[in-house]
Amino acid sequence: GLISKLFLNMEGEVAELKNNADNLAQCLHALLQRIEQLEGSATLSKVDAPVYKVHQSSSPPTRSVNDAIDGLLKSNHKGKRESSVDEPDSDVQVVCNETISVDPETGLKKRTVVTERVLTTKTFHAIAVDGEPLVNGHLLAPAYEARLVTLKRHPFNEIEFDRLCGQIVVTRVRPDSELSKDIHAGDTIVEVNGQPVSEIGNLAAFDGGVSLKLVPTPLYQAPSVFYRVLTEYNADNDDNLPQKWAGLNVKKGEIIQVISKDDNWMQARKVNDISRVGLVPANQTIERVGMLTPYGRRVLVLLGVPGVGRRTIKSMLLSHLPQYFATVAPYTSRAAKAGEQEGREYHFRTKDELLQKIRSGDMIEWGELDNQVYGTSAETVRACVRGGRVCVLDCAPQALNYLYNGEFMPFVVVIAPPELDELRQINLLRSNRRSEEQMKATIEENKKLLSSDYARMFHLIITNRNADVTFKRLMDALNDLKNEIQWVPESWLR
Repeated sequence: GLISKLFLNMEGEVAELKNNADNLAQCLHALLQRIEQLEGSATLSKVDAPVYKVHQSSSPPTRSVNDAIDGLLKSNHKGKRESSVDEPDSDVQVVCNETISVDPETGLKKRTVVTERVLTTKTFHAIAVDGEPLVNGHLLAPAYEARLVTLKRHPFNEIEFDRLCGQIVVTRVRPDSELSKDIHAGDTIVEVNGQPVSEIGNLAAFDGGVSLKLVPTPLYQAPSVFYRVLTEYNADNDDNLPQKWAGLNVKKGEIIQVISKDDNWMQARKVNDISRVGLVPANQTIERVGMLTPYGRRVLVLLGVPGVGRRTIKSMLLSHLPQYFATVAPYTSRAAKAGEQEGREYHFRTKDELLQKIRSGDMIEWGELDNQVYGTSAETVRACVRGGRVCVLDCAPQALNYLYNGEFMPFVVVIAPPELDELRQINLLRSNRRSEEQMKATIEENKKLLSSDYARMFHLIITNRNADVTFKRLMDALNDLKNEIQWVPESWLR
């Protein structure tokens, strides 16, 4: 019985070792390939040091990590003793060291045998744990790798750029400019001379040479203008290109994102390879298209009484999945404060302009505070949706009068407080505790919300006892939208 238990324990430990060996082999595989790329496949040193390479192959590996460990177990059960000198090509090498010591008091001899079994990586291929191939051997896809560009003079008078999603994005580079070799439409300028762009007020104020740190802008942060290519374009056969290398080959059916366009050329990139930006003729046969989110809804509405935590949940959602969820900046008639930027905190307009937008029916919701108008424009929500992301709004329930239709297809979630007794206990854990009257008011306002005429439009009610748990429940509900049949008002489908 004892032997069988020991054997079962050993089998469990071996299974865990197999898993660990697979993980380590994958890491070693990727790291060695990255080292070869960085060093140009040179030797590790100028002396005659051994060079270890892990070659990629489309054929199945001759021996996997599991096979090697299984061989180790079989040899162990047979009591076979192997030597690393006798079989240098084996995946498993066994080295034995034996020492004999004498106890000075009893005179008894003690024999100690240390057996080391070494699993080498030179004769098997690492198998990725997740089964997905590496991206050309890169640990990081080239599309997201930063590059450093040094120029003798600053380019900010020769390129066009805009602040999008809080980033400075290059929107156009003159096609015949020498700068187009180094700077591409769709690049995000991260740093200038080692200084973060967010701390720089006026880019054009730079004088002389500059060093730019650039990264390709993600799809959702660049202009949301997408087309399906209807006829093939081969740039190699186009003699009208201002620079022969500047063209972008596209095939029928491919989707491109157009960063900028003039009378002759579009500066575009393929959505499945954002690292390559090139020129496509402006008269190319294309069809305007838009992205649909995998969630099947265009707007996520978070409702809740003040102090219930819906803005915390909204922030968690936007930071967790920025490629799928976004929000919009509201409009205001007040002047910008120090540090505020147009389109980031607010869109700044005059009071007359906002009143005109209200009269024309463009505002989803609006209000007045300290004689200044604030509100959310429907057009900013539409722009967000056209970019392929779900627009997250924490708004008043009255906004559903504008949003609850087939154009916006909202998913309406109410973040509700717990019962008063639970709320009291939670309040004790807060640094800024609320009064008993405030907590009772929160409960009463929530009851009014749940019994209002808008309640028929609510799809989900989540009681917020803990922000992390609430966020998890919200994500579970959103993931269900991707996998299950959705029932929406028939009027939305007309």
